[in-house]
Amino acid sequence: MNRKQFLQLLAALSLAAPAAGFAGTTSAFRARRAVAEFTGELDAPPQDVFPLLCPVREYEWLDGWKCDMIFTKSGVAEENCIFSTPNGPSIWNVDHYEPPRKIEFTVVSPEMVNRLNITLEPTPSGGTRLNWQRTFTGLNDAGNAKVNSWDTGLDRKLTRAIAEFLKTGKMMPWSKPESNR
Repeated sequence: MNRKQFLQLLAALSLAAPAAGFAGTTSAFRARRAVAEFTGELDAPPQDVFPLLCPVREYEWLDGWKCDMIFTKSGVAEENCIFSTPNGPSIWNVDHYEPPRKIEFTVVSPEMVNRLNITLEPTPSGGTRLNWQRTFTGLNDAGNAKVNSWDTGLDRKLTRAIAEFLKTGKMMPWSKPESNR
């Protein structure tokens, strides 16, 4: 996302803000919220999986991934790292960064906010239980219409893509499906 696109997104968000019922507004709009969750298992330990949950490292294992880093001190994911993706378009903030156990993102687009919490738990077999939890909140009527439409099939496919990369060191031959978020 270039500077112009970023400014357009901010402008769109500022137009959505009064309708979203922020303090001082009189709008009748009421945001909808929905939670979607998927849990998958990987044959690698959390310390091998966690580094791949980074916008820079995703280029290694996620076919079709695109992002622009806006702010990072280290050059990779870290707490308060900010990046953008063209779908939406969306601005991502890393809210919590706890290797190798948990990473949390807030994803803001003109229509909604998505809170993505990814937790990694070691399994008795030495693998990882990977839990994707997404909380969607509509910012306007268009966002409210999409809040309940998330298909956890994307999280299943993302988990399979990570598994393939960890097993073979190669990207799974699969284009990232269009997301409805």
